[in-house]
Amino acid sequence: MYYCPVETLDITKVQRILSTSQLGRPLRYLPSVASTQDVAREAALAGAPGGLAVVAGQQTAGKGRAGRAWWSPPTGGLYVSLLLRPVLPPEHVSWVTMCLALGAAEAIEAVCGLRPDLKWPNDLEWQGRKLAGILAESAFTDRHLDYVIVGIGLNVAVDFSSQPELARTAISLETVLGRPVDSSALLVALLSWVETHVLAMEQGISPLAAWKERLVTLGRPVQARSLDGRVLSGVAVDVLQDGSLLLRLDDGTEEIVRAADVTLRGLNNAP
Repeated sequence: MYYCPVETLDITKVQRILSTSQLGRPLRYLPSVASTQDVAREAALAGAPGGLAVVAGQQTAGKGRAGRAWWSPPTGGLYVSLLLRPVLPPEHVSWVTMCLALGAAEAIEAVCGLRPDLKWPNDLEWQGRKLAGILAESAFTDRHLDYVIVGIGLNVAVDFSSQPELARTAISLETVLGRPVDSSALLVALLSWVETHVLAMEQGISPLAAWKERLVTLGRPVQARSLDGRVLSGVAVDVLQDGSLLLRLDDGTEEIVRAADVTLRGLNNAP
């Protein structure tokens, strides 16, 4: 099997061909880092403007949703955290996550020829197995949005053979394609496509409709495990403007889920 080492990401090449006006300006590359989110947060607290992209080939202490550890081998992954300072009302902060998910899916489609699914609230999948996870954190002062740090961990060529539990639920782009992936081209495409959605968002255009079109979750029977421990079973019928999921429960009632892990019932993927 071919492995995509950190060295194949040519940051000099990325900086040379990147044509964005905001994202990746500046671009900070760290071959290995505890967490790109931590680096971006430190920059935000120090007053860095929006547009900073922190890129790494490995995270030694990365986190997923709800503080879960994120397994990151020395090679094969691409980790990007973006610092944004959008003018958004608090109820629309989830639009930033949608922008990154859409841009990542479109970048993969452009570079790899694959059309990944989106799974509510923050995953990219291929045939029910995770290609990427997204994590966003926001800072407010008196309901004024100071900044959003949104990060993605993308399985470019991760070898899951040593992690049998993960191998059942996750997959890399290279495994799907059966060939190497140009990480530099993928990063350039990611920043470019995400910026398209961010600029539209800053003009008041919601990414929700385009995001919903790619959601594999809608119309499917799901089980939602909320952060307070409740388990809800029903059909995912809609996503509201604030990004929350509307479930029609098995007893016929409806409930809005704002923070939860969701599993498509009848499939082997896990939340």
